[in-house]
Amino acid sequence: MSGRIHLYLITFNCALLHHDVATLSSHLLSGLESPSFKPDLIVLSLQEIAPLPTSFLGGPTLTGYFETFSTAVKAATRKQLGEDYALVARSNVGLTGIMVFARSPARVGEIRYAGVGVGLWEMGNKGGVGVKVYYNAMDGGTDGGSGNKTVEINFLAVHLAQGEENVHLRNENWGSIVRGLVFDIVGRGRGNSVPEIGSVSTRSLSSSQPDPAPCSGLYSPTAHLFVLGDLNYRTADSKPVGPEFIVFPQPDDPPSSNKHYSNLLGHDQLTPQRKANKTLHGLEEASITFPPTYKYHISKTSPDDHSWNWAPLRWPSWTDRILYLPSENLRVHKYTSIQEIKSSDHRPVVAHISIPAEPLSASDGWRVRPPYQPDVEGWRPARDAARRREVIMGYLVYLFGTRAGWGVLAAIIAGGLGSWWVLRELIVRRA
Repeated sequence: MSGRIHLYLITFNCALLHHDVATLSSHLLSGLESPSFKPDLIVLSLQEIAPLPTSFLGGPTLTGYFETFSTAVKAATRKQLGEDYALVARSNVGLTGIMVFARSPARVGEIRYAGVGVGLWEMGNKGGVGVKVYYNAMDGGTDGGSGNKTVEINFLAVHLAQGEENVHLRNENWGSIVRGLVFDIVGRGRGNSVPEIGSVSTRSLSSSQPDPAPCSGLYSPTAHLFVLGDLNYRTADSKPVGPEFIVFPQPDDPPSSNKHYSNLLGHDQLTPQRKANKTLHGLEEASITFPPTYKYHISKTSPDDHSWNWAPLRWPSWTDRILYLPSENLRVHKYTSIQEIKSSDHRPVVAHISIPAEPLSASDGWRVRPPYQPDVEGWRPARDAARRREVIMGYLVYLFGTRAGWGVLAAIIAGGLGSWWVLRELIVRRA
């Protein structure tokens, strides 16, 4: 342990697609400070994890999308680190999912879940899903014994409103997430249960376990906070016009060139909004030294192509980010993107961060005075209602927007017509 807890954080917009396990496992750990370093926790934030009907309805089909990443992480850690990491937490709100893997699962105590949708009608096409991990850090005593120190860590996977012009809406999304995200769903499923955030059946996933702590929001005096996701802040306030895409950066542009991607970074929307305390209040980010992570052509990208195949109707931007609420002795060892994973219009972003293996207790700052007060009483009814709308929308999109749904509709119509014909024949014969 060496007095520190090492975290490896990954955010990836999956573009509603399945991804190749072999490619993922080959590159997911490339952001570690050292190729042989073994993090204590690996956290994945996944946006657009599956098509809308699958994400909204959930069930075994959605589990298959999660299992792609579970298999990839386990293959990568076994091959590259010689360790079997255990999935200890997994959940989603609509299209946004989160997964937590532990090198030593016995050190993971209680897990709490939270989530909120900020899309249309507060559904989870956009929003955030959080996991609070109580991590037991062992401390060797002078008498040869050992003691446990519980370190509280909040992880938030998030996806905010899209569009170059929607800076204000993204800021509003952040406020809605901070107000509506309350950790009061308790779980000890070791990654096997997937809570439907807001469902009345998940008030406690471990009902025999006493509630050791009151409900808490995203900001907490005793918790480290990490936010990772597709924040969707862009490098321009409007889409490119005409042939402006010819100035988009390429790997061979030297730093002195006006086409080098560092020139785009100066127009990043997030940094000034964050520094003005209009969004992601109090959070900080390591220096960005990697190229934009959005928006690439999927169909024009191959493993052997080292160019950046930009979509011409979107400015290249750093939409995918990992931020943290500062604490004493927090260290960012590496912050980068993974260009080798090209199966989405986004590139994954990863961060290797370590924190002291000591409980945190803040007496001032954003942890004590959060930017918005969490709605402890009202979040559950709001999320329950949104969850019902998600299920309805999921069925509607499935039935009217997919081939499989059309087949079901055709079968229903054919069955109805067949029943009507049989009934009509019976009536005619009796007459």
